[in-house]
Amino acid sequence: MPQSFFSLDKRLRDFMFVARGELPTSDNVVIVDIDEKSLKEYGQWPWQRDVFAKLLYSLSDAKVGIIGLDIVFAEEDRSSPHRFQKQYPELKNLPNYDKILAVALTKTPTIGGYIFTFEPTDEENTPMLPAVFIQKGMGKNSTVLKPKGVVLNIPILQNNFYSSGFFNNTPDEGGMIRSVPLVMDYDGMIFSSLALEMIRVYSGVNKVEVIGDEAGVSNIKFGDFNIPTDKVGRLVVNFRGGGRHFKYISAVDILKGNFDPKDIEGKFVLVGTSAVGLFDLRSIPFDSAIAGVEVHANAIDNILTGDFLYQPADIVVYDLMVIWFISLFFALLFSFVNSWLLVPLAIAILYGMFELAFYMLFSEGIVFNLLFPFVAYILTLILSVGIDYITASRQKEQAKRMLGKKVSPAVMEYLLEHSSDDLVASREVEASILFSDIRGFTSISEKIGSPDKLIHLLNTYMTPMVENIVGHKGTIDKFIGDAVMAYWNAPVPIEHHADSAVKSAIEQINMLVEVNKVITPLYDVSIAIGIGIHTGVVTAGDMGSEGRSDYTIIGDNVNLASRLEGLTKNYDAQVLISKATHDLLKGDYNIRPIDLVEVKGKHEAVEIFEVICANKEVGDVELRSYEEATAYFRKGELLDALKIYEELQKNHPCKLYAFYIERCERFLQNPDLDFTAVLTMTTK
Repeated sequence: MPQSFFSLDKRLRDFMFVARGELPTSDNVVIVDIDEKSLKEYGQWPWQRDVFAKLLYSLSDAKVGIIGLDIVFAEEDRSSPHRFQKQYPELKNLPNYDKILAVALTKTPTIGGYIFTFEPTDEENTPMLPAVFIQKGMGKNSTVLKPKGVVLNIPILQNNFYSSGFFNNTPDEGGMIRSVPLVMDYDGMIFSSLALEMIRVYSGVNKVEVIGDEAGVSNIKFGDFNIPTDKVGRLVVNFRGGGRHFKYISAVDILKGNFDPKDIEGKFVLVGTSAVGLFDLRSIPFDSAIAGVEVHANAIDNILTGDFLYQPADIVVYDLMVIWFISLFFALLFSFVNSWLLVPLAIAILYGMFELAFYMLFSEGIVFNLLFPFVAYILTLILSVGIDYITASRQKEQAKRMLGKKVSPAVMEYLLEHSSDDLVASREVEASILFSDIRGFTSISEKIGSPDKLIHLLNTYMTPMVENIVGHKGTIDKFIGDAVMAYWNAPVPIEHHADSAVKSAIEQINMLVEVNKVITPLYDVSIAIGIGIHTGVVTAGDMGSEGRSDYTIIGDNVNLASRLEGLTKNYDAQVLISKATHDLLKGDYNIRPIDLVEVKGKHEAVEIFEVICANKEVGDVELRSYEEATAYFRKGELLDALKIYEELQKNHPCKLYAFYIERCERFLQNPDLDFTAVLTMTTK
């Protein structure tokens, strides 16, 4: 796995530290600081060892609990007067500052410091082992860090410390300190860190157990302390805050007695430096330049309070389990979520995951990989959205193909763009309804015989008719055998919908010429159709069963449109429209009144009109004569009407004139019958 991933994970954890904010310390740890103020007073580092001895005595006199030196005296004090005795033999009893400091070490509760290196050194000695370290459960292959060299204090000092510990910090690849080693394995022996040794000595415990298993170290136990570590024995530091979060006392103030002994009494005191020129500054999540000694202060405070962060040795297994759970669970969850809810839900889950990670880190103290779960979640979200998008796109394309067979492209796009506007919700709307039917289809089907040929004939006829309806922004409702039902002004508004319906009807009649040019040579039949159009208020909406439904229209006005189509046969008309449709027309059409009809199921007469198409010749003179005769008929002046109808039938024989002649004669021959211009239909 690229280190950049782990680096991002650590940075995310650093962010959580910053989000958590600073925590109060236990007030048990104090830092005596060799700061710029001290260097100005006592000169550059290293100081004379007698000055340092005075510092230890001052702390001891203040009843300090224990002192830890974040300093290594790897060379003799060059300023010590005794160094000049060989050069000037006459000088006697010159003080040895190293001995003075060594005596101070034996009289004060001071724990020395030293440094392990991971490169070989010339140092032949090893640190003292005042405690017994026992490794348990890890077998022969210990995972404890194994340095290759050591930098000790000069022997006179190293041998006079009651005890000592290493003060190595182990920065990550980017130089950030997030954990500190508590133990290291040098020359086959376990040695403790300065922080751990200070607590051990202060507690009076001599036996320390380093416990783990084949995966590595899990915890370090001594006395009442049980310290969880990572697999190499490092403590993940639960930093309390940024630089100078612990109490700092300048070394010069200790030397001059300018401090309150209560600040020292019984405390863990670390002696270190914050002076920039001494190059002991470190980076932690809270601060990019903190004194290295304060890292040890944080470690001691964590151990004393038991406020640990713990990374199990088999954390990789847990990380993988979390990643798999997140991927599977959220992939399943997102598959059931509506698109409009996905974004707020995804944000809420992301926030919840952050809160859970925050709780696990700072309340339960468990350190696990933070980046991978969030990456797994984001990738799952992206994948789910991608799959939903692809699925929705396919469904949209399928819907387009299905809608494209029933509505115009403009209507289809409108429906898709406004799919969330309840366009398919049930509502009342004015619509122009068209029914068309093939005349004598039963005879045609009997003549053709073959089902395949019959279907081909219907498809040849239906295809241009449907395309024409859709081209005029109409909606195909259904196919009823050889009949077609269509409507305009639903589900989307269509301006001048009555005109669109009538124009489509006229064009369909005219298109039959071309259709028959294809059909007649193949099947020796010709198709003629009748079309009925009516405009009125209908109920439109998504109707059907729970599992299967379709958008359609219902109501008496739908039935009336169907009756008009049936009446075309009675009057030998190609297109019949109702007065409601007629009155809404804006364009110029060749139209004549046909009759007043009371269709079956209706108790009010409906005036119907014929739209005369281009392939039906009705001259102006003929049309005026017909309209004059029809006006006489409706007024009951039957003799005048009959005379004109007979003249029309003689010159322009057709079923319409014959039908009116028969009606006139029936009333004239039966004077007892009450005359009515309304034709009552007893059949559909």
